[in-house]
Amino acid sequence: MSIKTKLIGGASALVLTGSMLAFAAPAANATVTQVGHCDNLLALGSAKSATINPSTGKNYGITDLDNLDGAIGSKGVDPNTVGGTNLGSCSFPVNVAQGVPDGGKPVGVWSNGTHNLTKWSTKLYSREFDCDTTDTGDTTEWAPSGALSMTFSDIIASTTKNAAITAQVTVDGFAGTGTSDVVNFHGIVTKGAVLGADVKGQTEFDPTVKDKTQTTNTPYPGYQFDVAGAVGCTTATKGDANILLFNNGSVGGNSQLLGQPVSGITFNKGVA
Repeated sequence: MSIKTKLIGGASALVLTGSMLAFAAPAANATVTQVGHCDNLLALGSAKSATINPSTGKNYGITDLDNLDGAIGSKGVDPNTVGGTNLGSCSFPVNVAQGVPDGGKPVGVWSNGTHNLTKWSTKLYSREFDCDTTDTGDTTEWAPSGALSMTFSDIIASTTKNAAITAQVTVDGFAGTGTSDVVNFHGIVTKGAVLGADVKGQTEFDPTVKDKTQTTNTPYPGYQFDVAGAVGCTTATKGDANILLFNNGSVGGNSQLLGQPVSGITFNKGVA
């Protein structure tokens, strides 16, 4: 799916591509049970192409130009305090009843409860993508995909290491119809706790620029929304969009710029 699908338009537009594989759907007669959910998270992200922008001598980010690759990464932060350690949490209330694996050696059942994050990040890549909403016929573009990684404060007894989750995910495009700064994604847990669970979720994708004079938590101290870059993705003129920074997350259950609902990250178990 092209990342330009349902891209934001208008003066208050927002654009993006991705911070987060084909959904490993259970059999048609399966019962799907939600075993975990993460919300109220925030990450600061950056985008970088291997191609150099000749006007700046630096790498492009997410642009409205054709035939450019891109790496997209984000790192979780404390939504309320710069350098803080409260990165959010994930709730797994039915681990024992559902036999959720803990990623240990040997593998045991992960304990029920709220598991606090000590770090989380995404690292995605696409061989070709852009944000040009007027270019709808380019079929060679590829959705950004890669790793979602989470580490928790609780220790797994059999390994004496922190509980952790690694999932492979892909970006599905923007949620809903019309103006949106909320991105859908899906994937599957490939390592650690909850191994084999389906991952489905939403995150805000709000482009930003650095601004030392901006001191509030929206979008984050030292950053401001990059509305100009987002609007550039909606025009027919090539070369007027180059998004280098962005925010991902689900702080307060809503996107920061447009205030749209964000569902966060859900882990599901399929039972044949």
